[in-house]
Amino acid sequence: MKKRIKDFLGYLFVFLLSFIGGLLAFAAKWAVSSFGNISVDEIIFHLKVPLQGTDTGAVKAFAIQALIPALIITGVFLTMHVLAGRKEGILRRWRERDKKEVWLRMKKKTGEEKECLIVPVVFSKGAVLALASLCCLFGISYGARIIPVADYVKRALHDSSFIQENYADPLSTAVTFPEKKRNLIYIYLESMETSFMDEAHGGAVKVNYIPELTELAEENISFSSKSGDKFGGARMVTGTTWTMAGMFSQTSGLPLKLPVRNNEMSHYEKFFPGVTTLGEILEDAGYDNWLVLGSDITFGGRKAYFTQHGDYQYLDYITALKDGLIPQGYKKFWGFEDRKLFQFAKEKADELSHGGKPFNMTLLTVDTHMPNGSRCSLCEKQYPTKYENALSCSSRQVADFVKWLKKQDFYKNTTVIISGDHISMARGFTDTAIPAGYQRQTYNCIINPPVKPAKEENREFTNMDMFPTTLAALGCTIEGDRLGLGTNLFSERKTLLESVGIEKMDNELQAGSKFYDSHFMYGKKDK
Repeated sequence: MKKRIKDFLGYLFVFLLSFIGGLLAFAAKWAVSSFGNISVDEIIFHLKVPLQGTDTGAVKAFAIQALIPALIITGVFLTMHVLAGRKEGILRRWRERDKKEVWLRMKKKTGEEKECLIVPVVFSKGAVLALASLCCLFGISYGARIIPVADYVKRALHDSSFIQENYADPLSTAVTFPEKKRNLIYIYLESMETSFMDEAHGGAVKVNYIPELTELAEENISFSSKSGDKFGGARMVTGTTWTMAGMFSQTSGLPLKLPVRNNEMSHYEKFFPGVTTLGEILEDAGYDNWLVLGSDITFGGRKAYFTQHGDYQYLDYITALKDGLIPQGYKKFWGFEDRKLFQFAKEKADELSHGGKPFNMTLLTVDTHMPNGSRCSLCEKQYPTKYENALSCSSRQVADFVKWLKKQDFYKNTTVIISGDHISMARGFTDTAIPAGYQRQTYNCIINPPVKPAKEENREFTNMDMFPTTLAALGCTIEGDRLGLGTNLFSERKTLLESVGIEKMDNELQAGSKFYDSHFMYGKKDK
C-alpha cells in the first residue's frame, strides 16, 4: 500500500510540475503575442470575473497555442516517469534474484549488460521529478520575465496615497443638471484609436482607415493632446487598458484594480459597492439607463457593474436570442455584428424617446476586436487585411448612425459621445502598421453638447477624465470641475495627467491603495 501511495504521489507531482511549467510558459507567450504588453491587472481581473461569453476564436487560439503544447510536455514527462519506473523495477529484481537467471532474460531485450545496469541509474524516477521541477521553475521565471509580475508585486505591496489625495467624491460634489435634461448616447468603439488616421491628421498610417470618424472629429469637439488639424486622445494608464476597464474608468473616474491578495470578487454579489458612477448620477436625475452590445453582457463583469450601478437595462447577445431578434443558434464573432447593433440601437432610441423621461443609451461595438476583427455584409474589401476592412467598416457604420440620429426629433436635445474603450490589441496589425515609438491614444468625439470647451487642443488626459466631461457635455455644472480622478475637459482646470505627468501618475496607480480597497471594493455608499 505504501508503495502504491508513493508511486501515485510521484505521478501526481510529475504531472503538476510539468503541466504548470509548460502552461505558464506557453500561456505567457500566447498572451503577449496576442494582446501585446498585457497588464498584470488585466490578468488578475479576468481570473476573478466570469468568462462566460468569451469569443470562441480566442478560446481555440489559447487551446492550440498554450493548452495543447502544455499537455504534450506533460505527456512526455509522464512517459519518462513510467519508463523510469520500469527500468528501476528491472534493476531491483536484478539485485534481489539470481543475477545469472535475470541476465539471460534481459540480454534478449536490452543487449549488453552495461545498458541494463547504467540506464536505470541515470534514467530514474527521481531524475524525472527533478526535470519536472526545473520545467516548473522555467515556466514561472519565463512567464514572470515577459509579463512584469515582479514589478507589479513590488509596486502593489507599496501603499500609495495618490488616489485618496486626489479623489473628488461624487457624493459630496454638487452636480447640477439643466432645467431641461438632455439625452445621452454614448458609443464605446472597440479598440478605436486615432493612430488609424493618416499622418496628415496626426495618425500613424499612410492611408486613413477611418475617414468618416476623422470628419466627425473635425466637425465636432474632439479633445486632443496635439494642435492644429492633428488628433490625439486619451492616454492609457494602469486600470484603463481593456474593455471593462475602459468602460469602468470612463464612467467612474477610477482605474479598475483588483488586489491580488484576496479572492472576494470571484463571488460577485457586489461589484465595487463603494463606487459612485455616471449611471447612478443619471438614475438619480430620473434617466432611463440602457446598455446595448453584441456580446454576452456577463463577460468580464459588465452585467454586475452596470446593473448594480445605475440599474441599467440591457440588450445583449443572449437577450437578442431570447427575444427572437436573431435566430436560435446564430453567432458571429462574439455574438452579433455591429450592423445589427446599430439597427437595434435605432429601434431602442426611438422607443426611449417616447418614454417621457431623459435617457442614457450606451453602445459597445465589437467588430474591431482583436485578433483580426470581423467582417460583415457591409464591409468592403478595400484593403489587404480583415482588420483594416473592419476598421473602415466601423467608421462608416458609426457615421451612418450619427446621420440617422440627426434626422430624429429627439436629436436636438441629445448629446452623442463617441469614444474608444482602449487602444487596439490586434498585434498582427499594429506591430507592422504603427511605427515604434508612436504615442497611441484613443479616439473621442462629442457631438451636439450645449457648451463649448475652453480649449480642445494640447490637452493631456486619460479615460477617467471622461466621467465629469460627459456630465458637462449634458449641460451639467460640476463643483470644482472634478469627479473621481477625472477633470472636466470643457473647463480650464488641469487634469491630473497635466499636473503630475504620465510616469508619476502611472506609477502611483500601479501601487497598492488601502483607501481604494476599503472605500470602493468593500465600502458602502451613504446616499
